[in-house]
Amino acid sequence: MATHTPQPQDLASNGGDPHVLLVPYPAQGHMLPLLDLATLLAERGLAVTVAVTSGNAALLAPLLRACPSAAVLALPFPPSSPLLPPGSGENTKDLPRHLFRPFMASLAALGPPLLAWCHAQSRHGRRVTAVVSDFFTGWTQPLARDLRVPHVTFSPSSALHLAMSHALWRSPPTRHLDDEAVTFPEVPGSPTFPWRHLSGLFRQYAAGDEVSEAIRQLFLWNLGSDCFVANTFAALEADCVTRPLPDLASKRVFAVGPLSDASASADRGGEPAVAAARVSAWLDAFPDGSVVYVSFGTQAALSAAQAASVADALARSSAAFVWAARAGTAVPEGFEARTAPRGLVIRGWAPQVEVLRHRAVGWFLTHCGWNSVLEAAAAGVAMLAWPMGADQFTDARLLAEAGVAVPVAEGADAVPDAGAMAAAIAKAVGNEWGAVRERADELGRMAAAAVAEGGSSHRDLEEFVQMLLTASFHC
Repeated sequence: MATHTPQPQDLASNGGDPHVLLVPYPAQGHMLPLLDLATLLAERGLAVTVAVTSGNAALLAPLLRACPSAAVLALPFPPSSPLLPPGSGENTKDLPRHLFRPFMASLAALGPPLLAWCHAQSRHGRRVTAVVSDFFTGWTQPLARDLRVPHVTFSPSSALHLAMSHALWRSPPTRHLDDEAVTFPEVPGSPTFPWRHLSGLFRQYAAGDEVSEAIRQLFLWNLGSDCFVANTFAALEADCVTRPLPDLASKRVFAVGPLSDASASADRGGEPAVAAARVSAWLDAFPDGSVVYVSFGTQAALSAAQAASVADALARSSAAFVWAARAGTAVPEGFEARTAPRGLVIRGWAPQVEVLRHRAVGWFLTHCGWNSVLEAAAAGVAMLAWPMGADQFTDARLLAEAGVAVPVAEGADAVPDAGAMAAAIAKAVGNEWGAVRERADELGRMAAAAVAEGGSSHRDLEEFVQMLLTASFHC
C-alpha cells in the first residue's frame, strides 16, 4: 500500500500543523458518532474542520461548545439535482424513504466546492492534511487523491457490516427471492443471510440505473481508502476488526468505539440535561433492572398498527416502561392514562444514553440501529431485538452471537403479535432470561475496558491520532 508522507514544502506551507477535514453523512445515526470522533481528535490537539451543508450546520453546536478549536464549513446544498424534487431537505430526517438513495447520490455534487475550499485553505497556510469521511460519502476519496493526502473511511456501523458492504459492492448479487440465502465466504465466519435481511441499498441495486451505479461508485471509492475507522470494539467483533477482506489485507481497521462512551466531553447542558434529570427522577422510583426502555430510532415512525401492537404488549406485560415515541408515531389514545404510573411516554427527543445507564433499566426493546446497540452495550443493558432494515439485521446477528439479545420481531412492515411480545417483555423483567442480563452486564464491562486508558479502542484511537499527526499512513 502507498505511504503518504508530507513533503517538506507542504509542511512548511501548513506551518507543520495537521488539519483534518471530516465529512459526515447528514443522518443522525451517521453524524453523531463522527462528531464524537471529531471531539476526540480535537481534544488531542488536531485542527479539525467538519464540512456540512448549511441546513445541517446548527447540528454541530454541541461539538463547538465542547471543542471551541473545531471549525465548521457550511456549504450550500446543491441548488438543483435531476435526482431530487425541488425543495428536498438537507437531512434524511426530512426526507421520505424513497428519496434516500437519490439523496445519497446527489451529495457528490458537493465535491467541487469542497475541493475549491481546500485549495483556498492551502493558499492561506491551513492545508488539509487528511480527509475522514462517512462510508456514504465515498466521493471524498478522489478529492483526497487530488489533494495528495490520506483518505480514511469512517464506518458508523459494525465492522461486520463494513466487510459485507465491501463484498457486495465489488460484485453485486443478482436479485434473489426474499428467503434465498446469500453467503459471504470472504467475510470472517462466512456468514449467510436471507436476501430480505440485506440493506435496501443492495437489494434495490439495478445494473445501469443512474442512482444505483452512483451509489455503487461511492462504496468502490471507499475501497481505495488508506485505512478504516469503525465505531465498534474488539471484544464485540474481533474477527472483522483483525481479519480484513483478502484484497484489503494491507489496510487497517481501527476499532475506536463505543464512541458515545469514549467522548466524555459530549455536551449535555441546557434543555437535554433538564430532560435527562426529569426522566432519571421518574426512574428512581423503580427497582434495579425492572424497567423496559422502548425506542425504534429517529428515522422511521411506527405505523398505527405497529404502535397499537407495541402499546397493547406493554399494557398486557404489566412491566414498567419508558417509550420514546418518535414524532409521527400514533400512540393509541388513552394508553398513557391506562398505564400510569408505571409507564412514561416521551415524544420527540429522548435522553437515551442517560435512560439506558439508569440502574432501573434492565432491557431495551430496539430496532437494533448501531448507535442504539452500542449505547445499550456500554450500559450493560440486554435487548429485545426487532431489526427493521439497513444494517440492523447484521447488528441483530452480532447481538445474538454475543448472547445479549432475545428476538421478538423482524421487518419494517411487521406487526408483531401483541400477546407474544407481552410474554417476552414479562419474561425479561421477570428475570427468566437472567443469563442474557448477565452477559449484557459482562459486555458492558468489556465496552468500558475498551475505551479506558490502555484498552483496545483507546490504543487504536491513539495510534490513529499519531498517524494523523505525522501524516504518514502505514495501515
